[in-house]
Amino acid sequence: VFCPSGAHVSPGAPLRSAVRMAAVPLSRAELDFTLRALQTEGVRVDGRELTACRRLGIRFGAAHGEVEVSFGPTRALAVCSGEIVAPPPERPNEGRISFHVEFGPIASPSFEPGRPSPHATSVANLIERLIKGSRAVDAEALCIVGGQQVWSIRVDVRALDDDGNLGDACAIAALCSLLHFRRADVETQGGAAKVHSAEDRVPVPLSVHHLPVPVTYALFAPPAAGKRRKAGPTWVLDPNRLEEAAMSGTLCLAVNQHGELCGVHKPGGMPLDISVIRHCTELAVTRAKEITGWIQAELTADLAVREKARRNVHQLFAAESLLTVDAVSASHAPRGPSAAAVKDLAPAGSATPSAAPAPAGSALRGRKRVAGAA
Repeated sequence: VFCPSGAHVSPGAPLRSAVRMAAVPLSRAELDFTLRALQTEGVRVDGRELTACRRLGIRFGAAHGEVEVSFGPTRALAVCSGEIVAPPPERPNEGRISFHVEFGPIASPSFEPGRPSPHATSVANLIERLIKGSRAVDAEALCIVGGQQVWSIRVDVRALDDDGNLGDACAIAALCSLLHFRRADVETQGGAAKVHSAEDRVPVPLSVHHLPVPVTYALFAPPAAGKRRKAGPTWVLDPNRLEEAAMSGTLCLAVNQHGELCGVHKPGGMPLDISVIRHCTELAVTRAKEITGWIQAELTADLAVREKARRNVHQLFAAESLLTVDAVSASHAPRGPSAAAVKDLAPAGSATPSAAPAPAGSALRGRKRVAGAA
């Protein structure tokens, strides 16, 4: 779990309480209290600073392409899959990438089952413009045989819990799912393509150029006349469910790990001065670098775990207990018969190989010594 600097989130029971309270309807008194605290005192109801974010959690599934992302109690699940299809005539050398978002009653009672809600359609369009519009994924690398076969990548995102800023959670989940997904290796010979299974060849990842990360702000109009008026509107980073219900507008800035601005999304609401947008962009650059760094660290850790699980089975045993080729060859090498075996097999009166005849010179010297003694 990752907690950026400045975030005041206590682990344990408060988080579980927030998950249980995420589906409770809001009252008018709560909205008025939230709005008054922000406009007059600059205080958030959950105790965070205006520029503080909730802790980010990333959990990968057993299969490649399954990712769950959480912003505090807000959770979203993304699953990436791929299949080989025929390309459209207008783009014969590019693969397909599609995103589907579903908001159901499991996330919030305000979401209805059945057909996609307007909010879900808006988030799906945002993710598509964010990833496909910035060309984060190389579509030409998904082509197998030009005009005949291409990869079709589909990302299904489902909201699990909604406690605010669900769009950012869904977008980051879709991005992590694309990074974690592995497609089957394909070998082309002429106009034919052969798809190798995961047992034959290691699946290959998608070609992702950069990581556009959305950073969303909630905008609040200054207080009315007669109250203390600030120089400009109040804005908070990573709004929760109460702040989203009371806000006057929203601003989403997409920044990649290189600090480049990839997109700006402002669906209506109150107007903003260019100085406010510049200041929000500077904060978004810092926030995006933190998120992309954490994503890369989690991907590296998951890859290390999978590589450890795929290690050679012989590494589970000691070196001296392994049967090697040299040991097998030595055990099957031809050996000569022993001296005892030769003695048993030799006929009576015959000399054994161990009783070799003495040289002639030694016998002659023996006779001379006997004659001298006589």
